[in-house]
Amino acid sequence: MINIFLFSFLSSIYLLCAGIIFLRKNKRDLSEIYLSIFLGAIILSFVAIFANFLTSLSQTFNTFILILVLTFGTIFIFKKKIFYQSIFVTILISIISTLILTFDTIYRPDASMYHLPYTKIINDDKIIFGISNIHFRFGHTSILQYLNAIFNNHIFNFKGIIIPAAIIFSSMILYFYNEINRNFDKDKKYSYSIFLILAFILYGYNRYSEFGNDTLAHLYFLLICSFLIKKDFQEKLDLRTFSIISLLSLFCFMLKSSLILIFLIPVYLCFYNFNKKYFINSINLFTLIFTLVWFTKNLIVSGCLIYPIEITCFEQLKWFTNDTNFVTSAKIQSLDNQAWSKGWSNYIGPKITQELFVKDFFWVKTWLSVHGIFVFKKLSIFLIVLLVLHLLLVRTDPKKFIVNEKVNREILFLFFLSIIGVLMWFLRFPIFRYGSSYIVLFIVIFATIFSIKNLIEKKNTVKFKKFINNCIIVFFMLFLLKHINRIYQNFDIETINDPWPKFHSKDQNNLNFKSDPIIINGLVGYYLLKSNDGCGYTVSPCSPYKAEKINMIIKNGYKMYYIEN
Repeated sequence: MINIFLFSFLSSIYLLCAGIIFLRKNKRDLSEIYLSIFLGAIILSFVAIFANFLTSLSQTFNTFILILVLTFGTIFIFKKKIFYQSIFVTILISIISTLILTFDTIYRPDASMYHLPYTKIINDDKIIFGISNIHFRFGHTSILQYLNAIFNNHIFNFKGIIIPAAIIFSSMILYFYNEINRNFDKDKKYSYSIFLILAFILYGYNRYSEFGNDTLAHLYFLLICSFLIKKDFQEKLDLRTFSIISLLSLFCFMLKSSLILIFLIPVYLCFYNFNKKYFINSINLFTLIFTLVWFTKNLIVSGCLIYPIEITCFEQLKWFTNDTNFVTSAKIQSLDNQAWSKGWSNYIGPKITQELFVKDFFWVKTWLSVHGIFVFKKLSIFLIVLLVLHLLLVRTDPKKFIVNEKVNREILFLFFLSIIGVLMWFLRFPIFRYGSSYIVLFIVIFATIFSIKNLIEKKNTVKFKKFINNCIIVFFMLFLLKHINRIYQNFDIETINDPWPKFHSKDQNNLNFKSDPIIINGLVGYYLLKSNDGCGYTVSPCSPYKAEKINMIIKNGYKMYYIEN
């Protein structure tokens, strides 16, 4: 555990140093430090994806970046006089990260199926043209795989690839807690909303084994939305704030493309606060370059800007195919993703095609019988807490529900954004982990509007704050007990890499992965999985599926996989 703590501490410093350039001048509050960590993840992700166009992210290259960032970042930390605050914050983050990582596991089966295998590809090779032809899931990987890959250096070794998600999660819950405490007296509405977000994070997103590529995306989504809830948001909206929101929105989308509606926030801010200077500055220039790099990467690996959305694909590219005879076809994958999201695997009835299953709400009955129940159970505790808070607000003064009490424009915007998001989620990809932040935002904003109508700002500050703090303590205690119990249950069980998460195989009792090298043109083209645990972080490229009619060429040091029709 000490090893995990030390690596988490250094990783926290690493992310902070990468994002320290965004810290406001003469601003030393803890929220700004946490925000620097969130932005630091974006900077390192950009470095990773940009560098991968030119080279593999080897341990030597990653160690060089680590030393460079720590050197200049530390100078900035001392220059801005936030050394003690930084140490305090990173220690807290490291404690929580250690708790959630120790003796846990990865998100299965996705992590061992394509998250870790793609990270391995990034560490072993520079960008590969048409890699989605080896495994279709390589066409829609997350920016998180690049962030994870750059943490594999000579200090962290391959264990570094599982650290960033834990650091960002820990930073996020500490950020929201700090925001509640520092704003409660002057903005109860905002603190109440943030409390609800924090409560759900501690309850619904608390297991590292369920993070996958989704949880961090939802956290960034809720973070961005929380900015707009502040009472003085419009007064403090400036060039820097707009630019950072735009950058965070882009990163959120890169983490999970199903959260594409996040872009409506910077669009909304432009519409109501148009100013030419919002478009011409260094942060926006960086955001534009990052956007171009990301979509160029998507085109190279899959032939689509957003795989597998057909309208974004370019059939003239040699490494792209939309031939439905091949499983990597964008058309096939688009339909397959939608069908599985709507419960195709749970369907019991007359034999039908996926096209008929997803048509005209035929799928709803099947979805309600399995995943609908899961969604209800997942939200039940959260809804009970909301009910208790509702009773508290009404009991304070039951006659003061003011229908005409004004709800500001940003709250209403977020309310409609959440409604659109929930509808899009339900109609296109109704798996909870794909759109949970839309649902949480809807519930939080609905509760916020209700609190405004109940004149929350005029409630007894001492009593209400005491109740909120007691609730936070309860949620934190449940969070801690859950992780401590897992550590206790697994403490005497011997596995490889104890006490790190099990990210080699389900039982982690051996590393004997079985795979056959597939020879293409006299060279090893890829490895075909022959064991049950997934490719994981072993050989690369690795796929559980045999690619039909696949060919490979190497030109100027770049590999290209394409299908011969």
